[in-house]
Amino acid sequence: MRQITIDKEDRVLTPARPRRQKSKGGFFKGASQGGKKKKATGRKAEPRFSTEGAFSRLGGLTVQITDRITTPFRSSKPKKTGRRKPAPAWRKPALICAAVLVVAIVIGGITNFMVKSELIAHSAAWIDKQQQSIAEFFGLTVQEISVVGRERTEAGDILRVLDVRRGDSILGVDPEAARERLETLGWVEAASVMRRYPDEIFIEITERRPFARWQLEGRTGVIDRTGTVVSKEDEAAFRYLPKVVGPGANAHAAELFDMLVQTPELFARLESAVRIRDRRWNLEFDKNITVQLPEKGALEAWQALGRLQTEQRILDKDVVAIDMRAQDRLYVRLGEGAANIRRVAAQGS
Repeated sequence: MRQITIDKEDRVLTPARPRRQKSKGGFFKGASQGGKKKKATGRKAEPRFSTEGAFSRLGGLTVQITDRITTPFRSSKPKKTGRRKPAPAWRKPALICAAVLVVAIVIGGITNFMVKSELIAHSAAWIDKQQQSIAEFFGLTVQEISVVGRERTEAGDILRVLDVRRGDSILGVDPEAARERLETLGWVEAASVMRRYPDEIFIEITERRPFARWQLEGRTGVIDRTGTVVSKEDEAAFRYLPKVVGPGANAHAAELFDMLVQTPELFARLESAVRIRDRRWNLEFDKNITVQLPEKGALEAWQALGRLQTEQRILDKDVVAIDMRAQDRLYVRLGEGAANIRRVAAQGS
């Protein structure tokens, strides 16, 4: 049996076989023996080797190969790099301040130059002139102004706030700005302005409805339901409207008249309503009769006054004032004649 060994490089080593000696007879000797071959006396033995030893060798080889691969990288020395010094804390804010200062100086210089040289005004005038020339060349100039919905608004006031003249460029008319100017007029509640090319400005307005007259500091004007002054003149055409007097009376007029209209007979005899300290009302009727309403419960007091008028005709008597500010009682001040009659009757009894 041959012995098998494994070298350091994991190679299997087999001992060399002994060479066969040639027979002296050579070929003819074999032939003389009838050419019979000699049968093998036994089965050849298979080579044996140690598995554990082989794997241990392989492990050693793996370690050796790994060491060979990683050794050059481990042995290489890291490059020396110079470490940057940290920037001072004041450097960034200083740079920002410097940049802002430079930008401010540049902008200030440009602005100063433009103001001194009146560059903006000259540029705007030049642009307007060129625009006017182009509009005249193509026929885009204002030749007509149409207004729809005007009843009480003066035509002169519309032209004044519109600030447009015949021959102006229609391209230079700003409809939105014109609308805002028109709505500053007292009678105009809402307006719309549009350009109708080539030469017309079309205006549609909605006017306020007169609601009452408002007297403040001796001057009387006309207001609408919201309390907005639509006319500062006490025109004869609006003398039929009820009158409110005093600070804040315009803002509360609609609330008061909505209450008074529930008794039309009394409301028709009302001449004016005076706002007292912007808290309550004094109602002045014909024949110089004053009714003092309370601050709270004014509706109930007004309804009670209506019942008194229906049952006793209190406003038709010689009465000067009716104080309804108390919740549980009513105070009536009589005229001079009625007071004397009662005084004499009381003395005679």
